[in-house]
Amino acid sequence: MVVKSLRLVNFRSYCDATVRFGPGLNIVVGANASGKTNLLEAAWFALRGNSPRTRREEKLITWGESFSRVELEVDDDAAGAQTVDVGFAPGRGKRVRWSGLELESIEELRGRSQVFVFVPESLLLVKGSPARRRAHLDAFASALDPQYAAAARDMQAVLRQRNAQLGAVKQGGDPGALDPWDVQFARAAVELGRRRRDLVGELRERFAAAASALAPAGERFTLLLVAQLESVQYNEAALLDELRRRRPGEVGRGLSLFGPHRDDLRFLEVGAAPQSSGGDGRERPPELEGEPPAPSAEGPAAVVASGPACGPVELPRGGRDLRLFGSQGEQRAAVLALLLAEQQLAASRTGEQGALFLDDVMSELDDARRRLLVAMLATAGQAIITTTNRHYFTAEELASANVIDLPLEGSLAAGRVAPPPDAAGPAPPAIDAL
Repeated sequence: MVVKSLRLVNFRSYCDATVRFGPGLNIVVGANASGKTNLLEAAWFALRGNSPRTRREEKLITWGESFSRVELEVDDDAAGAQTVDVGFAPGRGKRVRWSGLELESIEELRGRSQVFVFVPESLLLVKGSPARRRAHLDAFASALDPQYAAAARDMQAVLRQRNAQLGAVKQGGDPGALDPWDVQFARAAVELGRRRRDLVGELRERFAAAASALAPAGERFTLLLVAQLESVQYNEAALLDELRRRRPGEVGRGLSLFGPHRDDLRFLEVGAAPQSSGGDGRERPPELEGEPPAPSAEGPAAVVASGPACGPVELPRGGRDLRLFGSQGEQRAAVLALLLAEQQLAASRTGEQGALFLDDVMSELDDARRRLLVAMLATAGQAIITTTNRHYFTAEELASANVIDLPLEGSLAAGRVAPPPDAAGPAPPAIDAL
């Protein structure tokens, strides 16, 4: 899919402005407050129906106006040229049209295209809570697979109902009333847990390749799903036994404490050289290649060369968690690698190479990583990158790209729009747009 043009009407700092994009690399250059991030946010809003930056959609409307509208023209090999029109007005809701036909739901909109975004808030995918990482995985997979979406909805519904019953038992209700909810919970939990495990398994190799390609020193990285259901081997009967064993503690808390709603995703550095065996010296099976070794008390799993003054640096067994120990640049590269992995997985399933919207990704990457990223984007379909500094790109890269200079005609001059500060912060995990 290629985004050909974008029109913004009363959207953030734009009164009525239009911009055209080309296939391949598009570089949007502008000073601070010239509307770079707003362009990407508007394009995402048109294709996903929400913002990656805020849950308060009234913030999207130009200060003093009563509505906002975004129009997008896209082109793909299968369906040809199509238009997307998303309008929003407080108190009147959201209207979504695809090639003139009104869509019934945001889910229907999200199922019609693949698109991936990096905004500054995207770093919370590494630095933030497990809930945000779970929500990201589920949102990505749900847009690809209706069965995954159904499993995620079922899990959320059963979890709410079981928690309500746990609360009732805590207040003196009959503990036996939990039995049917345990059965439903076990069924929904195993279904979602297996699908999430399989999803991370499909992403892992692609992520490792993309992350290593963005690592100038040859470091190796992997994704690790930390899932409680591993201990019961994703088996319903074993999970039911575990729930019964844990019932007193869960009743005491009034909460379900075991299941896929406690999963976490870790971004790990696992060393600079391939490892063909585990820490115990035994050959590792092929399906575990790229995964960190299991934790052990025997010492570090890998040694990475460092400066001569300090000697070698020992990685913890199991890998170095980038959430805790990664630099800002490493965390940024990890999020980019995940987006590229998701783009590749989506393309393998749908035949559509979704567009990449990348806001200010160059500023905290060193020059070596910048060159590696641009080289990777050359084969990643359409990418729209914003930057304040065109010197982040070489002359050859600029010559082969579509360069768009801001401000656009139809945008407000810097300083002429002053809406109240967005105190709500980034979108919560339940509607996280990442």
